[in-house]
Amino acid sequence: MPKPASNLKDKVVNRAVNSLRRNKRIEQISFAAIANELDTTIDEISSFYTTTEDIFLEAQKKDWESLHRYWDKHIKKAKTPGDFKNAFEIFFERFVGTLSKDADLRLELSCYLPKCVKYRESNRKRVKQKFHRLIKRGWPGKNDKVLERQTELVTVLFYGFIDHIVHIPKIERTKILRDFRNMLNLHLQDRKFF
Repeated sequence: MPKPASNLKDKVVNRAVNSLRRNKRIEQISFAAIANELDTTIDEISSFYTTTEDIFLEAQKKDWESLHRYWDKHIKKAKTPGDFKNAFEIFFERFVGTLSKDADLRLELSCYLPKCVKYRESNRKRVKQKFHRLIKRGWPGKNDKVLERQTELVTVLFYGFIDHIVHIPKIERTKILRDFRNMLNLHLQDRKFF
């Protein structure tokens, strides 16, 4: 009996990540080994993925698309500056709350595999556009130069935050998130950017 597609796709990703954690080399991950471990066929895995790189790209896309849908829903409902600030903060909470146990490896691969790097860069632009909109609407009264600088700085800080948060224990992530959000709020309250 065939396994549901989304369930099998998730299992393939998990097996690939486990193999990578064990062997430390992406070149040693094979469809044959994954198929054997999952009691399926190479053809079945190949129907979803053409290369090992595709496995990690699809996992990266799935995680981010879920975040964007959640975030867009809150942005769409926002009407007041307080609503836009809330949508800004909710994104960070959701991001940290949905990090997988293998977030460290997934991040490293998103900075290493060419298709993942390309997706990361296009997603970064998308995240930056949303930060821009939320900052403009949540902290009104900034001139365009201040808005651009603050948007750029928030984006840079967020991607540095990602690099740090994925390498610490899950229990510590909430504490660091609270400090990170406080720092961003203090920064964004400044209309003249220092």
